[in-house]
Order: sequence, then structure tokens, then C-alpha cells
Amino acid sequence: MWRHFAALNHIPRPSGQEAAARAYVQKIADESGAAARTDAGGNIIVRVAARGASEQAPTIAIQSHLDMVCEKRPDTEHNFDLDPILPHREGDLLYAIGTTLGADNGLGAAAALALLTTPDLRHGPLELIFTVEEETGLQGAMALDASLIKAEMMINIDSEDTDELTLGCAGGAETFIKLPLGSAPIDSPQLIGCKLVVSGLKGGHSGVQIHEPLANAIKLLAGVLRAADAAGITFSLAFLTGGSAHNAIPRDAIAELAVAPEAMQSLEKIVAENFADLRAQWAENEPGLSVTLNRIECPRQVLSPSSQRELLNLVENVPHGVLKMSEVFPGKVQTSTNLAGVHFGEGVIEIASSSRSFVAEDLKQVQQNIRSLGIAAGAQVEMSAGYPGWEPDPNSQLLKITRVAYETVYGKPARVEVIHAGLECGVIVSKKPTLEAISFGPLIRGAHSPEENLAISTVEPIWKLLTTVLANLA
Repeated sequence: MWRHFAALNHIPRPSGQEAAARAYVQKIADESGAAARTDAGGNIIVRVAARGASEQAPTIAIQSHLDMVCEKRPDTEHNFDLDPILPHREGDLLYAIGTTLGADNGLGAAAALALLTTPDLRHGPLELIFTVEEETGLQGAMALDASLIKAEMMINIDSEDTDELTLGCAGGAETFIKLPLGSAPIDSPQLIGCKLVVSGLKGGHSGVQIHEPLANAIKLLAGVLRAADAAGITFSLAFLTGGSAHNAIPRDAIAELAVAPEAMQSLEKIVAENFADLRAQWAENEPGLSVTLNRIECPRQVLSPSSQRELLNLVENVPHGVLKMSEVFPGKVQTSTNLAGVHFGEGVIEIASSSRSFVAEDLKQVQQNIRSLGIAAGAQVEMSAGYPGWEPDPNSQLLKITRVAYETVYGKPARVEVIHAGLECGVIVSKKPTLEAISFGPLIRGAHSPEENLAISTVEPIWKLLTTVLANLA
């Protein structure tokens, strides 16, 4: 399992660029004498013959995804298209140097490959399903050719808490506000250019960590600009950007401004005061928070006053965070949204939101509310169809067998939970409704951020759980 994980982390595998990782899976399948097939969506399915199983043993799918979220610290030199992930160990935790580790879901893919290359295991027929583009909205699973799947049960190895067996997940969808980019040339050669930067935040997974006290850099940046505006400081906004992935809470945001010389001292004072207030507010949960204002060459073009006003209104009013807690699953978030990104494009400023819910109607309502904000600002709005949730089946035979295996391995009962994040189980089960599914995995924290870490001591028990379940099913 560790060997395959190391090999995958030497292979660059951003979403949409999984060809080399898929070739590695194909190579291992060929060396093991297993049949592999790639579907039109780029997913690869490897069929493994039964070993030491009864003739009645069911076919089991083992499912993981090949891509990873590519996040790095601002001071880290790393090209995710070319460079390998460089791990380093701190006690029982494995990190990467300045980047995401890729344990999500490299460990799951490694576990599936280890089933293929480990002799003397006992299991029925297996279908190893390696999907692509999971991190960009479960695109690979959405495109999966379900006719290739003969399994009756599926084990997804993409959960991140060893104390839990996951039996359900939220559905999700994205909303894109595309505000027309109205611009105007700088009309005064005396204006000063400056860059306002919010950085050093932890970020994190926009589903499973959305309820945690994690700041959104875009929201903080907009708040500082709003404070400057409220103080009567006139500035012209030339550029604003933040966020890098729909499923990551934004860690950094940048704005470029043009300011009159006589207003510069007041702006510096407001930024310093706001930084002090934010540092006090977030001292415990965001100790790395930084707010800086530096002078740069003055921009030649700035936003028109109306575009600037609408952009700041939208960034302030588009929701972010927990919207509703679940009454069915105590302590679980039911509905949330992540203000995921603001980016300037060809003639438009795009504001991206990623929303999640266990309730399909809630999800639609959140998208409609964000759409209404965009329409009121004169923007075009696109709403993705998203992906379905996974409804839990507490009477699943696979759940019963896995619970027994869990107690054998861990010496204690497992908690059965649902997760406020997208798992491919929901998509695949929607394509094959008779499929029983369950998800588990090693302990991973900080996924989708450079703080992603894997608890090394939890890997071997997960391997034992997986092989014990398969042996019992055989």
C-alpha cells in the first residue's frame, strides 16, 4: 500500500490530467495478469479473479479516485503539472513539503492496487474502479459507464476518519455569477497603486470542515475594502482575485487599487486597524492570518464605479458557511455553501460558489438565492446540475458485515455516519440502484489545503479492515 502511494505521488495528477496515473494502474494490472478497461470518461476498471472464495461469493467493487486537489503555500515553488509530491514525516503524521499531500485519495487508490499485488489474500471477484476528476465535481463518476460494473457491493476508500463507517453523503452543485467587467482608464497621473493581500489562512475542505472556525480570505478582504469605503476613503479597484478550487475554503485573496496620494495615509491606517481587529478575532483559529498593504505600479485601468460597487456588494452578500444543521443526523451540517472564488476573465468577473446539502430541495434553494443576487446585480448566472447525494441504507448487508469486521480489527464498535461532502458513492449508486455501498479510510486532516496530513498509524488498520471484510464476504 505504501509502495503504491509513493509511486502515485511521483506522478503529477491534477484533475483532468490523470493519464499518467491511469497508465500506472494499467501497468500494474498488466504485470498482475488482470484485465483492465478504460471507459470514455477516462475511468479505468480492473477485474481481479477470486482467490480462495466460495462459488457464491459476491463480486465486490473497490472504488477510489486518481486525481488530487493541488494547493500550495504562496512561498512554495511547485509545478503540479510536472513536479512530484515530496512527503515529510512529523512523528505519526505525514505531510507534503508546502503542498497538499494527495492522501485524498492516493491512499484509496494505493489500497486497491495493493489488493492486486499482495499474494495470499482471500476474496471473491473484485472490480477495482479508479475514477478521474473527482475533485472538480465528481466528473469521472458522472461519466462512468455503469454497464461495466457487475458488482453487487462497493467499498469506497475515500473517507477520512477511522472511527467512522460512512453510509451517506450530501449532494452538491456550483453557481457561477458572471458580472460584466466595466472598466475605465486612470484619469490622474498622481494616483498611487497598491496591493492589498489577505493570506496565511488554513483553508480546508469546503464540506467536512465548513462548520469549523476557518476564515474565508475573500470575505475578509472585502470587509477591509468595505471599511475603507465606510471611512470615506476613495479608491478605485483594478483587480480582485481569491480562491483556487470549488471544494477548498479560500486561503488567500488579493486586490489591486488606485488611491489618491492624500488618501494613502488614511488607507494605511484603516488597513492596520482592521488587521488588528481581525487578528484578535481569529487569534486562536487562524494564527497565520496576515493583512498587508504594499505600493505597486499604478494600474492603467480600473473598474467603473458601478462595476466596483456591484462586485463588492456581491462578495459581501453571497453566503458562505453553514446555512442549516440537520434534524435527522444530530451534529451534522445539512446545508452549506462555500464562496469559493473570485476571478477576472475576458470581459467578466466570475464569482463561484459551491453548495452542498443532504436535501435536494435545500440545494436548489441555495442556488436560486445566489442566482437572485447575481441577477439583481445585472450579472449572468450559471447553475450546474451538480451531483446526487447518497441516501443511507441502515439495513445493508454490507454494513452488517463491515461492522463485524471493524469490531474484530479495532476491538470496539464503529460509529456509522453520514458526511457533509460529495462521495462518488452517491453518483455510482444512482447509476446502479441495487448496489450496496459503504465508505471508510485512514485518518486524514486538512484535506484540500497544504496542511493535509495523514496519520501513519491508521493506515495498517484500514488495510486489515478492508482485507477482513473481503475475506468474510468470500
